[in-house]
Amino acid sequence: MNIFGWRIAFLIGCAVLMTGNHLAVAQQKDQPSFIDQAISNSQPKMVKVFGASAGKVEGFATGIIVSKDGLILSSQGVFLDGRQVKVVLSDGAEHIATILKRDRETQLSLLKIQANTPRFFELSTEAVGEKGDWVIALSNAFKVADKDEPVSAMLGVISLRTTMEARLTKRDVAYRGELVLIDAITSNPGASGGAVVTPNGKLVGIVGKIINSSETNTRLNYAVPSSVLHEFVAGKASVTNEPQPVMERQDVEFGVVLFKLGGRNNPAYIDRVVRGSPAAKAKLKSDDMIVSIAGEKIGNLKDYAESLKSLRAEEEVLMIVKRGVEMVRVRIAPRLKK
Repeated sequence: MNIFGWRIAFLIGCAVLMTGNHLAVAQQKDQPSFIDQAISNSQPKMVKVFGASAGKVEGFATGIIVSKDGLILSSQGVFLDGRQVKVVLSDGAEHIATILKRDRETQLSLLKIQANTPRFFELSTEAVGEKGDWVIALSNAFKVADKDEPVSAMLGVISLRTTMEARLTKRDVAYRGELVLIDAITSNPGASGGAVVTPNGKLVGIVGKIINSSETNTRLNYAVPSSVLHEFVAGKASVTNEPQPVMERQDVEFGVVLFKLGGRNNPAYIDRVVRGSPAAKAKLKSDDMIVSIAGEKIGNLKDYAESLKSLRAEEEVLMIVKRGVEMVRVRIAPRLKK
């Protein structure tokens, strides 16, 4: 089935944010009891993940507990460097987690903490949920929780189950595998790695990193299904083993001139912004220091040059710059180099 022929049957758009023991629901006050139950059952199995930083910008995401002895699944993108990250359990307890393994194509990471975790999600080897079924996406979107605060929740439906090929926005690496498309908006900072559950609390999958369709360049909200998670944890291939197509490299630019005094190990400070360029449209300024592009740490001019090699013209990415003492996030799409 061509996934781009489908239309969403229901647009729920009902954002749920847990506050204490109550639910604050956007656009709807009378919340079905099954949602309360699913959320309360899932919260103890959720964790907040805080990774290494780009410059002084802390990486953060969500994770789910998948074993009684501290195995946690999360998204790879938050880990900008290092082999350890901080994990905060639902009761506020903090642990240092070791990154056991990562998968670049699915953006999954398997973490391990030295703690007993009696409440955890069971990973099904079969598909959970069908098209049109209600689901709840729970995550630490926008870093709503630091310690024992509950994570946020969003109500939606499964739009489609499909096997597809798509591009990660930060890399020209093709993703091939099964996805669960959902109509809840999950492409927010910190949401990746969150749980997508059924009304009875069964795990459908985890919120994936932002990807674009390689056919239409459309951004998709999706979950990596539980069966794929099971294979990843068990050590099996999490995507098909077919050779991945190599996309032709493009020579792209943002339209900035960087300070080059001191060689390629100098930080990537902007000397000048070219008029009419993507950088100008994104309102970058002279003296901004580029610290991250598409989730990749930019420590110096060499890192900046290397990052351009993996980008494609007109494909929007997140750039983080240091402006004085402030960290500024901008969405910017490079252009073909003139």
